[in-house]
Amino acid sequence: MKNKALAVLTASIFLVTGCASITSSEEQSINVTTSNNKPAEVTVDDKTITAPGMVVVLRDGKDKVVKTTAEGCDNTTLVKKSITPIFWGNIVIGGLLGSTTDGATGKMWDYEESVVISCAE
Repeated sequence: MKNKALAVLTASIFLVTGCASITSSEEQSINVTTSNNKPAEVTVDDKTITAPGMVVVLRDGKDKVVKTTAEGCDNTTLVKKSITPIFWGNIVIGGLLGSTTDGATGKMWDYEESVVISCAE
C-alpha cells in the first residue's frame, strides 16, 4: 500500500510539472550570419557578438530581434519562434497545470537555430 501511494505521489508530481520546463534548457544558442559572409557586429537581448557567431539567449518566449548598424545590412532581423513539440505532449499528459508551467517559464518556445542577416553584396 505504501509503494502504491508513493507511486501515485511521484506520478502526480510529474503530471503537475511542465514537461518542457523539465526537459528544456533556460537558454538557447542561435547562429547568426550575414548573407554576404562579411563580419558584422550584432546585438540580441543586449548581448553583442560579431557575426558570424553564436549568441546565447534566454528562452523566455519574448520576441528576439537581431540588430546591427553594419552598412548595407538590414538594421533588424526577427528571430522566428515556434512552440516546442514536447509542449503538445504535455497538454495531453500533464493537462492545463503542466502546460501553464511551460507557458509561464517561456520554455514552451524554441527559437530558430540559425538567422541570416540580409546584406547588400
